[in-house]
Amino acid sequence: MPPTPYRLLPLLCASWILAACGGGGGEEASDPDPSPTPASAFTQQATWTVTPPAGGTSVCYDFNARVEVPGCSGNAWDVKLTGSARGPSLWTNSGTSGSGAGGAFGSPFDHTWSALQAWTSATTDPSGNVLPSTVYQTDGARSVFTGSNGIQSAAFEYGVGGSGDHRLYPNFRVFLITTNTASADAIGSEDSPVFALQVTGYYGGTGGTTSGYPSFRWVDRRAPDTVREATVDARAGWAYFDLVTGTPSSENGTWHIAFNRYHVKLNGGSSGRGTVGGYLGKTPAGFYDGSGHPVAAKFQATTLLADTLAELRADDIATPASAQAWVRDALASALNPAYRGAYPGALDHGWYVYHPTAASAQAAGLPAVAHLLQARPDRGTLVRGGEGNTYARMRLASITYADPREASSAQTWTFEFDVQPAP
Repeated sequence: MPPTPYRLLPLLCASWILAACGGGGGEEASDPDPSPTPASAFTQQATWTVTPPAGGTSVCYDFNARVEVPGCSGNAWDVKLTGSARGPSLWTNSGTSGSGAGGAFGSPFDHTWSALQAWTSATTDPSGNVLPSTVYQTDGARSVFTGSNGIQSAAFEYGVGGSGDHRLYPNFRVFLITTNTASADAIGSEDSPVFALQVTGYYGGTGGTTSGYPSFRWVDRRAPDTVREATVDARAGWAYFDLVTGTPSSENGTWHIAFNRYHVKLNGGSSGRGTVGGYLGKTPAGFYDGSGHPVAAKFQATTLLADTLAELRADDIATPASAQAWVRDALASALNPAYRGAYPGALDHGWYVYHPTAASAQAAGLPAVAHLLQARPDRGTLVRGGEGNTYARMRLASITYADPREASSAQTWTFEFDVQPAP
């Protein structure tokens, strides 16, 4: 079965895309007077032909003006290509990657190019449902708290009650957090404790119903009977917190965890100057069915705080097998998904396939040369431009080599865009 453009949003299905999730197909097929097909909002085309830059440098493209933007400055550019010895990566003009209001609706693993041709607008799905702006994910930090659901969260689920339910629900997973991933010997010592932490809520304020007030509880695993709790106001930016002292902090102070509404980051990797790392240790039973879907009755139970406390103190919480297994925050974009596959076979990066061996390349119909890249023009995605009001469907049409039998020869990448200009 080909990927579906809604795979990233399984829980939003009931609230904004019901028709596309299985409703009314037979009646629509027999309608004697079907509605006329709306005109496409993708009224312009752009082609970006680019040589990937050297490692650590970037080149940016404005698909509205059809020009590269020197220095990748400002809000006008839309897509960034960054060079790397391991293969170029792609980014949007948003979040940690730029000052713009861009984003991407899924990765090339989530959309086929042929399926995207049925879209007449990047803001309305093929069944006529208006997309919430949040489906266009901004670039940010991927951490142990990043998930694969519609809101990209490993700690919360959205709208488990179905249509009309727009609340966030914690799943009471137990996350381990260590303050020092730099030294394997130090982890768990007096100077580098390991905490077990559960996110327990999202609403607070004067009446207890205002969103953007994440609450959490945690224990030092050396003294699991001492449970500490806190709530932070994360409505207007990052709220930093020191788990050792149990007090709020600042970006320039000592902190271990930070919240920005339902987003979470740790002080390490790409998110901070510290050496903090995390690990998903335990998911309490009953929150998800055998297919990984949230069980509404469990999430909505009124006794969850008491029912899941034992999980926080448990002895059987999974722990990292090595210091390298601790998850450190890293920059992430929907345009830059994790590759699939295993050496010595082909490694699929979504936009392209990397062939590490001559045998892999030859099996794909390429010259028998190791380290070749092969474009996947049958895939694509939807991108919101840096201005925040323009869109494009995008694919990597081809990768060519100056010398097809020499993997180190100059590459030329050709991207194609169907552009939806500002209204």
